[in-house]
Amino acid sequence: MKFSFDTLKHQRLLTTLLCLLLATGAMSCDLVSGTDDSIEGDANILHPVKIDGKWGYINGLGRITFIPSYDNARDFSEGMAAIQDGAVWGYVAEDVRVAVTPQYQVAGRFSEGLAFVRGTGLDDLYGFINKGGSEVIAPQYELAQAFSEGLAAVRIDTRWGYINSRGEVIIPANYSDARPFSEGLAAVEGLNGWVYINRQGEIAIQPSLTVQSLGNFSEGLAPFETGEGWGYLNTRGEPEISPQFDQAEDFSEGLAVVEIDDRFEFINQSGEIVVFGEFNEAQPFSEGMAAVRLNNDWTFVSKATGRVAMERSFDGASSFTGGLARVFFGNIEDNPRIGYIDRAGEYVWYPMN
Repeated sequence: MKFSFDTLKHQRLLTTLLCLLLATGAMSCDLVSGTDDSIEGDANILHPVKIDGKWGYINGLGRITFIPSYDNARDFSEGMAAIQDGAVWGYVAEDVRVAVTPQYQVAGRFSEGLAFVRGTGLDDLYGFINKGGSEVIAPQYELAQAFSEGLAAVRIDTRWGYINSRGEVIIPANYSDARPFSEGLAAVEGLNGWVYINRQGEIAIQPSLTVQSLGNFSEGLAPFETGEGWGYLNTRGEPEISPQFDQAEDFSEGLAVVEIDDRFEFINQSGEIVVFGEFNEAQPFSEGMAAVRLNNDWTFVSKATGRVAMERSFDGASSFTGGLARVFFGNIEDNPRIGYIDRAGEYVWYPMN
């Protein structure tokens, strides 16, 4: 189904009026939701949308659940999403309420029940809060990452270590860089270069060759970089796929995005190219679909067929979540029009800003 962006000016005005009625409980606000023949997404997963410069949320059916009233809004994680009001950030919950009043200059995503936050003062440090907004781990870190497999990387006196959910230091801050734990391992950079450690802080994998960087393990393999390019290590620290790529991403749904001579391809765990195309950019597979750029246009390829899955193209696109994918038109960096499509390429939410 085709539509004209000129009609959206009228839709915006009507939508704003309808949303005001929604605030009084008078009616549902979903005028700019998509086509009747769209394949609906998961109604329980909420997605950020923007109307006339303000952010709110829709569900997988394209119906507004949070009236657009925020200056920015992020994706939900564990039932919570960071929202911005003026210069400060707080959180909303999926049950349509402000769960944590905006008060932070930095608000991370919730993971394992906690989120890192930083106050608005110039000298404020990072700490962690729970979903009720209570301070669980007092601000004391220069930087912090989200919890993963029971531990979070934090920076203390310019060095990285790991804490548990009670704020106890489990792995001392001895590293110049640190990645999240994944599949029981975390990549860290120490005085002798990059290695993988286990949750006790012991060296679990010492790569069998000199590496410049290590990535996260996913589906049993991890990207690594040498002077010859990027490849993939197995859990024994041996090259499963030899260094040969200009760039290499994590595996997802059995495939990984790699860059070869300014073109992006999808490989399997044997290093074989399995989705052929002259992709100028590509994102990992999610829910059987991957966003790819062909010249200046973005679209999606299907893992099942290895081919472009829809006729529509976009100025930008993100991965599928809960049956929907976010797509962009216009100035992607500054003020794009944002919409959502289903797996058939039909609009569940027409692009707006």
